[in-house]
Amino acid sequence: MKIAIPGGTGQVGTILARAFHAEGHEVVALARSPKPAPWRVVAWDPRRPAGWAHELDGADVVINLAGRSVNCRYTPGNRRVIIDSRVDSVRAVSQAIAAAARPPRAWLQASTATIYAHTYDVPNDESGPIGGDEPGAPDTWRFSIDVSTAWERALDEAPAPGTRKVKLRSAMILSPDPGGIFDTLLGLVRRGLGGTAADGRQYISWIHETDSRRALHDRAGHDRW
Repeated sequence: MKIAIPGGTGQVGTILARAFHAEGHEVVALARSPKPAPWRVVAWDPRRPAGWAHELDGADVVINLAGRSVNCRYTPGNRRVIIDSRVDSVRAVSQAIAAAARPPRAWLQASTATIYAHTYDVPNDESGPIGGDEPGAPDTWRFSIDVSTAWERALDEAPAPGTRKVKLRSAMILSPDPGGIFDTLLGLVRRGLGGTAADGRQYISWIHETDSRRALHDRAGHDRW
């Protein structure tokens, strides 16, 4: 297969590109700041599709992971960039697919599990409650829900009649790769800021890199695409 990965040089993109490349697939990572890799890395700017849009024409799968990192202070400026970078990347991919003579069979689009409510008594699935309205919920919770809602709405609105669209609501992906949660926590510990978070008994939503890779690998290569 040919697999195009916008945002393909981040933690998750690197995990996927490494696995697909090892199996002999053609991998093209699209990145704002290209860096050397065993697979091809192409410069990505969602506002200027001329340099990368052709990579989606003839690709079997596009896995869009592009978006500004949420590992930052939630200032008004950063919040705006977090949302805009995600929505703009979806729209850019949509336009490239619409212009393709041979559009991808599948479009796997990153989203976030923070859309689910904080609850202990019901499963967090599609039939369960959406978060943000819990009593005493901080503003940052509501913002995370708004990000997910805007992100997924952009995908729903994207015209791609010949391409199956899949929303990837994933949480923290545990791997030792740079940019991952272990990398972040290790940086805190090295600065003397490690320790128990809250009461230490709360649920934390996470998935191991192997399980995440296998799930996306199976979806990307499934015959029904």
